[in-house]
Amino acid sequence: MTIALWQYVPLLHGSVMAVQDYQLKRPSAWVGVDNFAEVLFDQNWWCAVYNSLRYSLLVLSLTFLPPIVLAVLLQEVPRGKLVFRTIYYLPAVITGIVTVLLWKLFYEPSERGALNAVMLKIPASGFLLVGLVLFGVAVAFARRLWLQHLRWTSWAFVGAGVLALVASGRMAAPILLLPGESWAEAWPQMLSRLLARPAEPYRWLTDPSTAMVACVIPMVWAGMGPGCLIYLAALRGIPDDFYEAADLDGATFIDKILFVVFPTIRPLAIINFVGAFIASWYASTGDILVMTGGGANTEVAGLYVWYKAFTFLKFGPATAAAWMLGSMLIGFTVHQLRILARVEFRTAGEKT
Repeated sequence: MTIALWQYVPLLHGSVMAVQDYQLKRPSAWVGVDNFAEVLFDQNWWCAVYNSLRYSLLVLSLTFLPPIVLAVLLQEVPRGKLVFRTIYYLPAVITGIVTVLLWKLFYEPSERGALNAVMLKIPASGFLLVGLVLFGVAVAFARRLWLQHLRWTSWAFVGAGVLALVASGRMAAPILLLPGESWAEAWPQMLSRLLARPAEPYRWLTDPSTAMVACVIPMVWAGMGPGCLIYLAALRGIPDDFYEAADLDGATFIDKILFVVFPTIRPLAIINFVGAFIASWYASTGDILVMTGGGANTEVAGLYVWYKAFTFLKFGPATAAAWMLGSMLIGFTVHQLRILARVEFRTAGEKT
């Protein structure tokens, strides 16, 4: 009864609102599919959908691999495992809005901001070095996959490495190249500029090139600990015989991760992938509303619906947009569940 009252009744009422020019006090007129047409031909709506997709891809790329990497590292720590697990899990016990407000203080666009205080001390060569290290790690994984004839996966790792290198290069570019200056003019001073530090603090939440990433990082920071513990529990279920067999075959550390660890946690990774994708479309609304309010090209689909309904009081188009968003997510979920249905699950003690 409670579920029907708070879930299905609002759902049915929303279905009616989507085909009405809904008014709070005056009688609501029936408009048919006009609300859907208004949203469908609204450029701002499609820009918001694109931003939601961009936000979701950033969440998946930044929250999918780091917990796995962290779980592998925690498994290899010889001492203090309980202490490290507690430290990494602590951000998850903080309320979501507190996390967002805390990171908003970190992003303060001045030298007093915590993040800028660190970034302003890193020279341009430091940013490039980080990018080169990440690129090298990605290429090392890609090479092992290529030897196993996994071509597409290998190219995906190379692409990830290139993206990391480009991102680090964009952080170093304002130091290496002054406004209005060409690379030919900057080349004679390149050696000294590689050791130079940023001259101005980064405006994380007002710069369109960094605002969306800045909105994703708090979610990554808060979710890495719980995800890491889940993967760590799965890693503890891998029999030691697998690692011993890999050692006898001359497998490297990368080979063990690719062909022992990842196949074992693949079902769990698929479940987390589906959940993270759905959650990123809904969780982005509140986080971005607090962080940027939709500015700097960060307005997502949920925020578009919120502004339509509660700022402009256009409840009909807002409900139509919500139905369109829900339809897109339902289609993706059904597709992922079909993939999940073909995955085989085994307990830790089951023979394969």
